[in-house]
Amino acid sequence: MIAPWTSRRGLMELHPLSIYLLVVEIAMILLVARLGGIIMRLLGQPEVIGEMLGGLVLGPSVLGLIHHGELLHWLFPDHAMPYLNIISQLGLMFFMFMVGLELDLRTLVKRGGSALGMGLASILIPFAGGIAVAAALVYRGHLDSGHSHIAFILMTAAAIGASAFPVMARIITDQGLTRTSVGQMAIASAAVIDVTGWCLLAVVYDIAQTQVSGHGASIPISVLLGLKTLGLAVAYTIVMMFFVPRFLWKFQAHFESRSQLTRDVLALLLLLLLISSAFTQLLGINLIFGAFMMGAILPSEARFVKHLTEKLEDVTLLLLMPIFFTTIGLRTNIALIDSRNLWQTWAWLLLAMVLLKVIVGTTAAKFAGLSFRESTLMGFLVNCHGVMELIILNLAWQMHAIDAKTMAMLVLALLSATVLSTPFISLLAAPMRRRQLTNTQDDGESAPEMQAGQRILLCLSQTQTAVPLVQIGSLLLGSKPGRVQALQLHSPDSWQILSGSLAQAQRQPLDAAVEEARRLDLKLGTSIFPSRKISRDICRTAAHQQAGWIIMGSHTGIFYGSSLGGVTGQVLAKAPCNVAILVHKFSPRPRHILVPYIGEPQDVGALLAARAMAVSPDVHITILHVVRPGTRTGNAPKPEFSSGVQTLIDKYLPSADSTNQIHMQVLENDSPAQVVVRESHHYDLIILGISPQWQLHQKLLGVSQTSVAQRSACSVLIVQTRPAAAQPPSVSSKSANQPANVPATPVPTQSAT
Repeated sequence: MIAPWTSRRGLMELHPLSIYLLVVEIAMILLVARLGGIIMRLLGQPEVIGEMLGGLVLGPSVLGLIHHGELLHWLFPDHAMPYLNIISQLGLMFFMFMVGLELDLRTLVKRGGSALGMGLASILIPFAGGIAVAAALVYRGHLDSGHSHIAFILMTAAAIGASAFPVMARIITDQGLTRTSVGQMAIASAAVIDVTGWCLLAVVYDIAQTQVSGHGASIPISVLLGLKTLGLAVAYTIVMMFFVPRFLWKFQAHFESRSQLTRDVLALLLLLLLISSAFTQLLGINLIFGAFMMGAILPSEARFVKHLTEKLEDVTLLLLMPIFFTTIGLRTNIALIDSRNLWQTWAWLLLAMVLLKVIVGTTAAKFAGLSFRESTLMGFLVNCHGVMELIILNLAWQMHAIDAKTMAMLVLALLSATVLSTPFISLLAAPMRRRQLTNTQDDGESAPEMQAGQRILLCLSQTQTAVPLVQIGSLLLGSKPGRVQALQLHSPDSWQILSGSLAQAQRQPLDAAVEEARRLDLKLGTSIFPSRKISRDICRTAAHQQAGWIIMGSHTGIFYGSSLGGVTGQVLAKAPCNVAILVHKFSPRPRHILVPYIGEPQDVGALLAARAMAVSPDVHITILHVVRPGTRTGNAPKPEFSSGVQTLIDKYLPSADSTNQIHMQVLENDSPAQVVVRESHHYDLIILGISPQWQLHQKLLGVSQTSVAQRSACSVLIVQTRPAAAQPPSVSSKSANQPANVPATPVPTQSAT
């Protein structure tokens, strides 16, 4: 026996095994939730669905089948459940605060009556249909005796009528719909659904609670009590939305003056959250309504919302909410659906839920002026279910308004409805994603109106590299007809999605690029949208716009010290065109450019870039031909070692003699990398074709030597051409069999040791 531990100060007694089990439980919940989220993400589903399924896995539906439930009862004994319930309620409070915080009511103003009408229709009509569905379940005897029929019908209808605002927003982001009309309409309508849903739940919950605890209180009395709760909820909402915000603007002013919230101010915000939650609980409305309202009335400026959300979301979403999902999973046993009749009932329940939401959502969107495809997409979006529905079912379980068998059918049906909606949403959204990839913003022009010629795609991520990337793009374009397109992909944080706008700080790279293009008199198209798979969307955009070059900044990964790690490495592997990676060293605008040549296949890319840049009259290019010691005769390499490079120069730099802008320098050295690093002090830019000689690709954890790009004193442009273009003549001794008398354009040659 392990003796109980008692605090010497007289605090509550806790069995040490309970603390141990609590830690083990939370660790297991965290592990299963993350695995479920990862699996769902790989399957193209929202991660939250995987976390919900993880809760089912840890319950009697899966874990209870092992060793006749012994493992389940050891891991989640009855005396540990109160701890999990308290933690899950705290998680719900913080989660609903963030949902309210990310809710930008300004979207309703932009969309006006169409969003309001669609939102109300998408919750009230399915709620009415849910009453019929729940009544049919009662009529067919699927509710055990001892439960209030009125309470069950109302709570079930509320769960069927609700939509998951966070799940819908995440799907809109994943599908790249945030800037489309249907995406913006969905977000605005979801705001109406959310606010209406919580007010409706406050009334339904009070009526159901009266029916359960009042031992058969008359329906008129229950309705009157529900109307009283509705009046309190409306009064509380009016006070919170019209009187309290005038005192909350100081939080945003504090943030703007310091670019952060101090711990004291954050503690004050959390105190207000707790007071609001406790007050609504005292009014009999439930604490989650108070948490939601507190978040909704805070300033909705994007940077403020992002900063505050980042303070709370990691612990809330990664730790606290999976605990709530587990408490639902522990009350849900799918094994209770153990007959053909029950599975048929579940199938009809699922069909009714999907049809109610999809048909109503599609019809309402069609009346709002959307096309048939957009309306159908809207119907499937409002069919997304998630946390709110589980909250409602959890409340129904706590008040004993639902039995275990019906709880299992409803939970499984709600999750299945969301999983089934996702592939339809992806299919319907595909043309909209393609249009968003090809459309640009540049003085009203769009991608189809782009003129013919060279097309260059600049990928922006940081403000400090935006200007040099525009300069490189301008040099590559030269005087040829064509177009330079600036693309900025940002992480689709929920604060950006729900606010409907980007913070000014997020647009700084694009703004800096536009300003530099204006200074250079360069016509620059711009595109900006969220992306969860940045490398994929870069390559897709380049393919749709038929870009000849992708130019982007370098990226050093966490585990790889290479300048070609992370996103840049993925783009290099999948790009449909030439790629140039800029390693910026805060050098001036490139005028003196060094192009090392060592006979590698990708040296062609460096010469292609040099040919384009040589058009600019103020640019001077030096081709550095590094040869092995003893392979030079006088001021030039031996003929058998020079024919390859001379052929390439004749092919890619045919007009070098007229301007005297291109020079050739020959150096003997066993280490081309050392030569390039030494010469980098005399140039503004070095153009390198990808080659093992430059040690650009490093091994895991950076155990190989430092690359030339990192050691260089000036900026480095790393170039990769398409495989078909990278076929230079050999400069080894085998090249002696190739004709050496190819007509050549004279190139001024300098030699050095």
